[in-house]
Amino acid sequence: MLLYVTATSLEFMNNLIENFNFMKNIFFAIGFMCLGFIAVAQHAPQYSTFMFNKLAYNPAYAGSREVLTIGADYRNQWSGINGAPKTASIYAHTPFFKQRAGAGLSIISDQVGMMNFNYVNLSYNYRLPLSNGATLSLGLMGRLEHGAIDWTKADAIDQNDRLVQATTTSKVQPNFGMGVYYAHDNYYVGLSVPQVMKNALYTNLGAVVNNRNFYLMGGAVIKVNDNIKFKPAALISYNPNAPFEVEVNANFIFMDAFWVGASYRLGDSFDGVVAYQITKQIKAAIVADFTLSELKDYTTGSFEFLVEYSFIYDNTRVKNLRYF
Repeated sequence: MLLYVTATSLEFMNNLIENFNFMKNIFFAIGFMCLGFIAVAQHAPQYSTFMFNKLAYNPAYAGSREVLTIGADYRNQWSGINGAPKTASIYAHTPFFKQRAGAGLSIISDQVGMMNFNYVNLSYNYRLPLSNGATLSLGLMGRLEHGAIDWTKADAIDQNDRLVQATTTSKVQPNFGMGVYYAHDNYYVGLSVPQVMKNALYTNLGAVVNNRNFYLMGGAVIKVNDNIKFKPAALISYNPNAPFEVEVNANFIFMDAFWVGASYRLGDSFDGVVAYQITKQIKAAIVADFTLSELKDYTTGSFEFLVEYSFIYDNTRVKNLRYF
């Protein structure tokens, strides 16, 4: 038994050393970006399942699972606080043109108090196979944005205030995004900006909602032994008018089926992650956020569910589990 543990430990260390140089570069870049980001205001919809739901951040990810994949995600943020964000999304993406291109569709609804944001995203990317077995994807995204304010939910101090309307105000506008995604069997890194145009959906509120967010993501999978793999991941989001966010995640994968791990969102929450590969096609994940900020006195935390179906069958080209 001691010899087996020692051999397993040596195998894990060897794999860790092999991946060290790449991971060092990723975390150096992440650390460098952290030093430079300072700001104040609002971010786009937030996902604690960022390590699974990459299409929400980067159009260049579309088709990276090598088969048609569909999924749904629901997040209830800061449970117990009236008007706290609730986000629901569905998505689908697939490769085509002999795996040299990818396309994706996602529909997102984000409810925050009396405001509701809806997004429809169409993604396309061109995928360049590289000599080392990796793939470099260059992606573009067309985006339709809809915002609405339900003034009937306003709690006005002066009930006769004429500025508070008894109707719903809405606005629709286009946008576009872009991204790049580099993926190897053992690691990935991506950079994206889903909303290039700095649109203000609600100028009549006296505040500009600037959703030009920049995302840097990276991760790897490291073999511990034949039955256990270690999968770290990180996501940095930056908005010139909002506090930058850093999320780091670490999962252990047992028998290529059961995922268990934790995430930390800088200054905001500590998250528990559990996922299960029910079949080769179906994966489900649950994330529970434990709030660390001053809101912890008013909320029981946040929770999120994700379910994903990949069309992997015995006659498809991809037969093994895709970690990214």
